[in-house]
Amino acid sequence: MENKNGKVIAIAALVVAVVALSVGFAAFADTLTINGTATAKAGSNPFDTNSTDAGLNYKVNTAECHSTADSSVNVISGSYSAGTASGDSWSGISVPLTTDVPSVTCTAVVENATSYVAYLRSIGANGGVSCSSTGANASANASSVCATVNVVAQFGSVQTDSITFGTTQPATKTDTTGSIAANNGTANGESTVTVTISYTPSNVVADEDVTITLPTISHDYSSASSGS
Repeated sequence: MENKNGKVIAIAALVVAVVALSVGFAAFADTLTINGTATAKAGSNPFDTNSTDAGLNYKVNTAECHSTADSSVNVISGSYSAGTASGDSWSGISVPLTTDVPSVTCTAVVENATSYVAYLRSIGANGGVSCSSTGANASANASSVCATVNVVAQFGSVQTDSITFGTTQPATKTDTTGSIAANNGTANGESTVTVTISYTPSNVVADEDVTITLPTISHDYSSASSGS
């Protein structure tokens, strides 16, 4: 009987640090994570998003960010970074959002180099979004921005294989259907991880930057399907 392995993936804020894999099933099992923070800049209501496990990893040089409304707007106003996706982590995402571009979408590719199909088993997060600021109006600034922040993390092409949340921790999603194809001998199977961070500009402009910190979001994979 052949031995099998598994894997899990996770996501977090300003710096999106993805992926922490853990092997322990018959075939393989792994977890990836993403961590990070975002900063709503003062004055103009901008919103800033500032152990390799052989087999299931982030594909190097695949991380990119663009305006959610127009994917051709690759260089968002101001300096930005899509971070670095490699091995079990995707970190360093830092993108500015303004009233003109209130939503940014970042993507990275996960590749499966094993001979087993990687089935998506669950998606979760260890909390909700939190906001902080400085100065005399720190609390009011943080509250006004955080009240409208929305994060959508999707794994693969199936829209239902995603979680959406703001300041409240989302429920762990287990009724997932996605998977990543096995290595066919000439090419690895691939799947795209998509993280969209947005906010709703208001008439109230923060007088200091507001930092939005995302929780760690993880997606777990296993070589066993849900019916196994």
